[in-house]
Amino acid sequence: MAVQKHSLPSFFDATTEAQLVRVASDLGAREVGGPLSPGEEELLGQELEAPPLIGESLATIRRAILGGADPLGEMLRELRAPTVRRALGAFYTPPELAHSMVEWVLSQRPDRVVDAGCGSGRFASAVVRKRRDVEIVAVDIDPLATLMTRAVLAVLGHERASVLQADYTAMDLPRIEGRTAFIGNPPYVRHHSLSPSQKLRAQGRAQQLGYRMSALAGLHAHFYLATPLHARHGDVGCFVTSSEWLDVGYGAIVRDLLLNELGGQSLHVLEPTAVPFVDAMTTAVIACFVVGSQPESVRLSAVADARALDHLHGGRPIPRAALVDATRWSQLLRPSRHNGEEGFIALRDIARVHRGLVTGANEFFVMTRERAQELGIETWCRPAITRAIEILTAQGAVRDGSDRRVLLDISEDVDRTAYPSLDAYLRLGELPRNGRPPVCEGYICRHRRPWWRVGTQRPPPIVASYMARQAPAFALNPDRLALINIGHGLYPNHSIDQKALHALVDALNQDRERHRGAGRTYHGGMEKFEPGELESLLIPADGPWR
Repeated sequence: MAVQKHSLPSFFDATTEAQLVRVASDLGAREVGGPLSPGEEELLGQELEAPPLIGESLATIRRAILGGADPLGEMLRELRAPTVRRALGAFYTPPELAHSMVEWVLSQRPDRVVDAGCGSGRFASAVVRKRRDVEIVAVDIDPLATLMTRAVLAVLGHERASVLQADYTAMDLPRIEGRTAFIGNPPYVRHHSLSPSQKLRAQGRAQQLGYRMSALAGLHAHFYLATPLHARHGDVGCFVTSSEWLDVGYGAIVRDLLLNELGGQSLHVLEPTAVPFVDAMTTAVIACFVVGSQPESVRLSAVADARALDHLHGGRPIPRAALVDATRWSQLLRPSRHNGEEGFIALRDIARVHRGLVTGANEFFVMTRERAQELGIETWCRPAITRAIEILTAQGAVRDGSDRRVLLDISEDVDRTAYPSLDAYLRLGELPRNGRPPVCEGYICRHRRPWWRVGTQRPPPIVASYMARQAPAFALNPDRLALINIGHGLYPNHSIDQKALHALVDALNQDRERHRGAGRTYHGGMEKFEPGELESLLIPADGPWR
């Protein structure tokens, strides 16, 4: 689906949503898609507040739509602030992704296509441009989105369409005799923004299918859950979402559905360095499925960008049994160089990994040496590693120095009242801060006794970064600096001399690029390693650390 560039009228440089509604109406939104919803009627009732476009401007928009562009969707993206779009999970699908997904869906010869979370109608219109005979059902909870979809379908002259302003996860979809294809980019809304009733409804539906649904699941997982309830045996689907569900706990519901009711056929993951959605720093995975099937293997592929998707027909077959046994599927895309090789052991055989100290308020507990001296509390501070960049750029060892920041580390038995400077600073932590609650009332601090006791932790001999857009880095900690939770600490299981520690750090760093994919990938290539995931990294068995 080649998207042509068009010169849009100046109207599109500065406008309002009311004007966009007027354009949708002038393009024919009322005439396509069936009865209007109350929400759509309300918006259209305000259209007279906006002047109509002159004929040539409207014609330019029509030509853009007919040529494969999405001028209405682009305008809405410009109109709405990123915070508003994030609340709705409205991150529109790039044409390259939509093209491959539509090609795959139409190759399954559906009688009806359901555009789940239709936005401005990118999928629905792409389908119509390829097959004018197919029935379209476009669903979105946003009435402005459904009006835009109606307008686009009107311009394309497609009459076999139902456009519904509805919640895809809660609606009733009419059954048909033929095959239905589900396609979409489900809204990327994290669980924090979902209501308790949404979560309870999803958990009840998951239980109905025999699964447990985590309350931490985002809205895209809810869309996956709703689909087998809308579908019948033999229906097909193709969704693009954030790829987080491949590895995290809440994603178990999606993995289970693809292995069972949804009948997953293939997964195509865009490499972490790609940023597939404008304004959304998240990775992407496209899943193709045939409802009710249970293939012996599922094809998995990792591609550098959307242009390498090859119409979603590629991929390496992974036995279904391997997917059932795996709790983190991204590792199956990038098997370790050492898998199946002799002569390697897991890092946990040599060392345990622990998180750094959690302060609960770094801005209070971490400061420069000069600041600690000014406050008269340097006696209760110790030098610390407080930023991940210190490990990532350490080149093998993090050292103390005059510019190193310090950590407030007070033993629990200190009588603070005996030290006026210390007591004065702790009192600052017990006062409100610019309208915010006191430090002592933060979640971490209020669960400690006393609130200012950060805790005891032996300085780790080796430190590691755990979250970055690059592989984890390892460094010696010869000056035994304290470590806060911007990094992890490695603690050998038995006594290891300095030479062996140095060799272990070298081995881990030399092989660090091989560790990519062993963590959990977020936000455009940000990869996170929990302690257990670092402990699973493989190292040579014959090193001096044994």
